[in-house]
Amino acid sequence: MKHTRRLSLLAAALVVLASMLALQAVAGPPNHANRFEATFDETTVSVTNRIADLGVFQLINTGTGTVEGLGDATLTLSVTQDRSVQPCGPGSWTNAGIRRIGLDGGVLVLRELVYVCQTDSGPVGTGSWEVDGPSSTGIFADARGSGEVHIDISSRTSTLSGRLKLVG
Repeated sequence: MKHTRRLSLLAAALVVLASMLALQAVAGPPNHANRFEATFDETTVSVTNRIADLGVFQLINTGTGTVEGLGDATLTLSVTQDRSVQPCGPGSWTNAGIRRIGLDGGVLVLRELVYVCQTDSGPVGTGSWEVDGPSSTGIFADARGSGEVHIDISSRTSTLSGRLKLVG
């Protein structure tokens, strides 16, 4: 009787363990409890300057970096700056951008809104990003998430943090 009860408990424990492992495998690659951390070095490759007549400055940046838990990444960023508004005083502006991050598992597309303010060390951008799940591909297709972005324009470095929820 004790032997039968032990076998039943052991079998139940194995079923629970197997179920947990299966659920974890279905959830996709681990990304640190949905945490998203990335850093990029950027280079400007294209500029359209219409500040004089429209108050608008557009640029395209490319770059390389890393996404924690997902590896090396490439970057293409398209940004439109509205220089006619000054959200944090003289010399400041807003950025609206689309950041396309290429990784081994697919392409993650982020939409950003950033305020660029003048500081003692030069212009610094701070703002937010949100995943564009329908535009993302591979393991990032239909993903959800959002977070913060920090851009040091003088060093051409951007740092992103937040949450990323993969669908499957």
